[in-house]
Amino acid sequence: MVIKLRRFSRSKITKFIAFTLAVLSLTAAMGYLIYLDNSDIKMETIFVKEYSKSETFLYRDLSRAIRDVSNHFINDTDSIYPEPKYLYYITDGVKIKHNESLADILEHKDYLYMYKNQQWEYGENTYKNVQSYVDDNYTLYLVFPEEYMMQMQSQWEEDRAWFLPYVVLMLVSAVLALLCIIFLIGVTGRSADDKEVHLNSYVDRIYSDIQLIAMLFTLYMWLSGLSDVLRSTYITNSRVLSMEHYYVLIMTGILTFAGSTICGVLFLSLVRKIKAKRLVKHSAIYACLSAISRFIRSFFDDSRFEHFPLTKSLNRRQVIFTVASAGMVFLSLFFLVVTRSFLVGLLPVFAEGAIIYWYFYENRKTFDEINLGFQESLQEQMKSERMKVDLITNVSHDLKTPLTSIISYVDLLSKEELPESARDYVNILADKSGRLKNIVSDLFDLAKSTSGNLPLDMENLDLRKLIEQTLGDMEDEIERSEIRIKTRLTETPVYIYSDGKKLYRVFQNIIGNALKYSLQGTRVFIEMDMDDKSVNVTVKNTASYDMDFTAEEVLQRFTRGDESRTTEGSGLGLSIAESFTWACGGRFKVEIDGDQFKVKLEWPVVQV
Repeated sequence: MVIKLRRFSRSKITKFIAFTLAVLSLTAAMGYLIYLDNSDIKMETIFVKEYSKSETFLYRDLSRAIRDVSNHFINDTDSIYPEPKYLYYITDGVKIKHNESLADILEHKDYLYMYKNQQWEYGENTYKNVQSYVDDNYTLYLVFPEEYMMQMQSQWEEDRAWFLPYVVLMLVSAVLALLCIIFLIGVTGRSADDKEVHLNSYVDRIYSDIQLIAMLFTLYMWLSGLSDVLRSTYITNSRVLSMEHYYVLIMTGILTFAGSTICGVLFLSLVRKIKAKRLVKHSAIYACLSAISRFIRSFFDDSRFEHFPLTKSLNRRQVIFTVASAGMVFLSLFFLVVTRSFLVGLLPVFAEGAIIYWYFYENRKTFDEINLGFQESLQEQMKSERMKVDLITNVSHDLKTPLTSIISYVDLLSKEELPESARDYVNILADKSGRLKNIVSDLFDLAKSTSGNLPLDMENLDLRKLIEQTLGDMEDEIERSEIRIKTRLTETPVYIYSDGKKLYRVFQNIIGNALKYSLQGTRVFIEMDMDDKSVNVTVKNTASYDMDFTAEEVLQRFTRGDESRTTEGSGLGLSIAESFTWACGGRFKVEIDGDQFKVKLEWPVVQV
């Protein structure tokens, strides 16, 4: 029930109806007010029941009567014109003016006003607070006949009966307008879906102070328009509507409807901003002051350079610091020369201190941002590398199982009695599946070495013997390649602390790579040099193709020097050799010198 009521009260249709009702009610109330104000009946009839005790009687009958009698006595006229409806008797002790005998006047004691001995005395049904002026030397007796007062009382009650319904309608319209305004204040900016204050996308974009000025201007034009209409039209006080009355009422309705609509829209917009706590902040004055403040603070909080690269910000700040410091030095010398006051000359020095503080403080923040950027970049790079390694590891692992099955079934097929052509196909399958197995194995090994999870069996081993053993195991491959290997090894054993199996794979990949890509008729040189602390091994060959790549590019994964791919290979050999070398405590380096391709390896020597 509460949710339904909230949805109903906060719906756009309900708000529109309430706003329209408020405008129409206010227009109606203003129309009734203008109509009643221009009628021949006073508002006092609503609050005072007896005509004899009303201010209307005081000013229209009693005060006028006292003034006319006093003028009649002072000017010594024959009578009062027009013939008065009251009875009077006035004397200064010598002269007497009256329109009825004193005895007859005193018979109407209920409505008697008597001024005697400089004070007023009143009858039973009289207005008890007469302020009209009478000469202190006069004695005045004044009375309104009961017939006249009864006639005026009857007219007073008749006017009251006619006036009261219009007053009630005016008050009901005003109260209804007020209730609608209060309701709109409560629900404007609210929706049934949440408790947030929602600003209108059009009216609320106008600055608050401009809205306030527009609302006050509209209110001024509204009231000025009503005043001009009333002044420019002559209306007799009558309860009967004339053409002038209709004109005034129509113009009043138009001006009130237009003015209240504009003021209402702007007022509700200001209310929404108050609810959203945006009234002051969303003003033209606040925006101008904020812009000036930001402009001044931008020289101190570095926001003027936030769209620049950090290095450019440092450069701009350095220029500002230099210029400002030079300016402070100039001002200091200028004040010293002009004022010849040491204290005045120190003022730019204090300003220079503030500039120095600002310079180092903002520089420190910039350096912190630069360091943070480096750290974030490094973390992103490491994250990317980890993702690559994880991908390679997972793919290699997932390929192993189906590949093992393929190799097994190919092996079974090779043992069957098959036609010659089918046996050729099986041999090709066996060769290609074996090659694919080697590639998957290389991927898996490379992923493990890159991630730091490569298992190592470190021991002291003879590097010279390891190279000779590798060459011996590759003797058949060397003979097939028709490439001669020329070695220059140390005469004595050289011991290093490393993993023999991994280094065997390193030399196997390097030598195999040299055999694949060497020019026919050339030689592969393997040289071994030693000093007091380290041993260096160099493997170099002459390439059979144009080496239009860098040493860094050839070490990338899946990169092959022979882009024509006339030889078999995965492009992982050198990358695996590099990873294994570094993991086993050595150094790995590739050099390209014309057609010469060199691989240099280095390990610390272990004294045995």
